[in-house]
Amino acid sequence: MQELLAEQMLVLFAILALGSWLGQLSWRGLSLGAAGVLFVALVFGHFGLGVPKAVQDLGLLLFVYAVGLSAGPRFFRAFRRHGMRYVLIALVTVTTGALAAVGVALLFNLPGDLATGLYTGALTCTPALAAAVDVVERTLPASGATVSVGYGVAYPFSMISVVLLVQFLPRLLRRNLRNEEAAWQVERSAETPDLQVKTYRLTNPNCAGKRVAEINPHRMALANISRVKRGERVFAAGPDVRLELGDVVMVVGPLDELEKLQLLLGEEAQERLDVNTTVLSMDVEVAEESLTGKTLASMRLWEQYTLVITRIRRQGLEIAPTGNATLEMGDHIRVVGDRDAVQVFVKLVHGAPRRAEETNMLPFLIGLVIGIVVGSIPLNLPNGITIKLGMAGGAFIVSLLIGHFGKIGPFHLYVPPAAKNLSRELGLMLFLAGAGTNAGAQFLSVLLAEGWQLLVAGALITLISLIAGLLLMDRVYHMNLLASMGALCAAMTNPPGLGAANAQTETDLPSLSYASVYPTALIFKIILAQVLVEVLRWVTAR
Repeated sequence: MQELLAEQMLVLFAILALGSWLGQLSWRGLSLGAAGVLFVALVFGHFGLGVPKAVQDLGLLLFVYAVGLSAGPRFFRAFRRHGMRYVLIALVTVTTGALAAVGVALLFNLPGDLATGLYTGALTCTPALAAAVDVVERTLPASGATVSVGYGVAYPFSMISVVLLVQFLPRLLRRNLRNEEAAWQVERSAETPDLQVKTYRLTNPNCAGKRVAEINPHRMALANISRVKRGERVFAAGPDVRLELGDVVMVVGPLDELEKLQLLLGEEAQERLDVNTTVLSMDVEVAEESLTGKTLASMRLWEQYTLVITRIRRQGLEIAPTGNATLEMGDHIRVVGDRDAVQVFVKLVHGAPRRAEETNMLPFLIGLVIGIVVGSIPLNLPNGITIKLGMAGGAFIVSLLIGHFGKIGPFHLYVPPAAKNLSRELGLMLFLAGAGTNAGAQFLSVLLAEGWQLLVAGALITLISLIAGLLLMDRVYHMNLLASMGALCAAMTNPPGLGAANAQTETDLPSLSYASVYPTALIFKIILAQVLVEVLRWVTAR
């Protein structure tokens, strides 16, 4: 048996398997999810079994990288709309925790270095712990262990309490998750409305004889004319097609944009434009890499294929296919044109369908390398304080940018949804296995040596921070419950909490909110942890 337990990979996968089984157990609709791995790892760690730190670090990297890639396409749009709100949520939660750390240090007469460690553990922030240890050891070499002890005591309670709070939050606030999902869908539709289809009869003489390309040249309305019916004949509306009075045109775009174009064209018509069997409309997934990254204008689809693209759906968003729009791997597009031309183009777009299920590993790995490098860059602040984002923080920020732009230099990155889910879930489980065994190894011994007041002190910092953040989100900003879950987990830099939030919804709102708060919260914690070392030394010395 001892020989088997000496195999670290066996221990690792035993923790993952047992933790997954525990996480699937449900009681009154509540389950631990991925956090089951943490509980099992605590037990294994208590009995001296561990997981290599490299595995834990790899798991954290994979998790935050996958979250960033998923949230990137919507992150900057959401931040532009709610940016200051997310900054304040992070600032209030993190600063409240720091003030609570000063308070418990005075209340329980704790050493400043130990209280700083409690702060980093209570807000589950390993980069902040590293920053605090670095400051302590600069003045007193080999004294950073005290900070780590505080972190180890406060970390398990914080990790577990956030997961449980996310599970119970709907009942605690008496909010229905399905209603919250519906409200989010309405808000998202208002921000990026789905494309609608309407037909209009051309009655404006000023448009008669004009080419389709001349009807809406400056994009007064973000809508596209896709088909034209003249008499009994229906044909695709290429840019060089000239319109005549009495033509019935099919227009695709958001509803408010269609209303703008109606003012230009004429009255709405209730006619079907699919009676001509020579015109074909098909939905197809882009799986040909040579088509990605190019603008529709540069592809000259009408000139080369006599067809038009009327819709682009990307990661749940519908995009009006303007000339500046680009295609990306995995996009779902609607193509309208002559039947033969559409069939030829669809074969091209399909490319090698297997590629739509594959990840281009070169840009994926380059992004991780860049993220680790960014996280290791020292940032100099006033008063001689130097901070680093850490490899997880750097990888997260880089992945947000890659997810937004879809490429790294000349390399386009497409990660299938299934691959993102695997990276996110497996990464989270690996991280929890390492964090749990590390905490379990010293949990009881630290409590017996330092007293239960340490556990109480760490719990107070966690709870005060959670209450401050939750009050701000619920009472001041009246945020969607799913958004509050994600923001709260980000403010506490708690990946398992996000996993618990995602398990309760089919939407990506928790991840989007998490991504919006996480970078700011991470930076604030790294700075405050280093400031706390100096402040608590001064306070406890008086």
